Amino acid sequence: MSGRRYVEPARTYASCFVLLVILAAGFVVDLVFLGGGRAHAVAWAIAAVLVVGVDALIVYAARSVRSIEVTDDEVRVGESSVQRAEIAGIRPGRDDEVPLLGRRTGEGLPRGTTPLTLQLEDGSAIAVATRFPQRLAAALGAEEAVLEVRPADAADLALLPEIDSRAETLFRVAGIDLPEIPYPVDELHESKAVFVVGKPPVGFVQIDEVDGLAHVQEIAVLPSHMRRGLGSLLLDAACAWARTAGYRAVTLTTYAEVAWNAPFYAERGFVELASLTPALAELRDWERDIGLDAVGRRVAMRRDL
Repeated sequence: MSGRRYVEPARTYASCFVLLVILAAGFVVDLVFLGGGRAHAVAWAIAAVLVVGVDALIVYAARSVRSIEVTDDEVRVGESSVQRAEIAGIRPGRDDEVPLLGRRTGEGLPRGTTPLTLQLEDGSAIAVATRFPQRLAAALGAEEAVLEVRPADAADLALLPEIDSRAETLFRVAGIDLPEIPYPVDELHESKAVFVVGKPPVGFVQIDEVDGLAHVQEIAVLPSHMRRGLGSLLLDAACAWARTAGYRAVTLTTYAEVAWNAPFYAERGFVELASLTPALAELRDWERDIGLDAVGRRVAMRRDL
């Protein structure tokens, strides 16, 4: 059997102890104040065995089918498991359509738990309901996965151009030579919103406004933190902010045939636009002028909120 790295019981036996204390207190009251005497001792003993025993069985059953176990090879909840080799990334939270490991379709989160989503190599995802997301993420070797997205502060903004530059190494590794374009720090300060993940930041999303819609100007994650769901987390935060701010849709421009560009956004509800609004068309003209289109076909995409 593979070595255990983490075990999180679904329930503890504390309820059994509480019931036993309550029954013992009842016996004392009966003995001292109600005059039941020792004649009732057998009845109280039988009641204790039955009540505490049934509760212990319920706890045991819950632990058998709901406890989380992480080994060198797999993540298991009851009889359901995921091989760790299949996990491509980890992120906090859970989309509504993502199933819960070890729970039937339609079952919600158990009380007092937080979902941790495991992004799998085949593009699917499954979530684990845990009371201790930080500990579970640590057991999976992804402590940073439970970092939450937060609004960028002034100190963060100065670090973001470096993240953008280092994120572009993914294109170079794939044989795609992007034109040299210095990141406009001033535009970060003028953006509608900028969110980061990590402190110091390991990724960010910049949101502007184009033709009355929220526009994702940039998403970038450090190469050392890629494939761990942080890009999805940042995009979700951008869309959530736009919805709260009253925007009816989010737009962006990206490369059509690059796997981590248009296909990534399409999986998250974005669709390619056949016609462009004036400011979006102007943005596309600027991208062509600076040489982005020479690298590959670029498209504008939109996600309604």
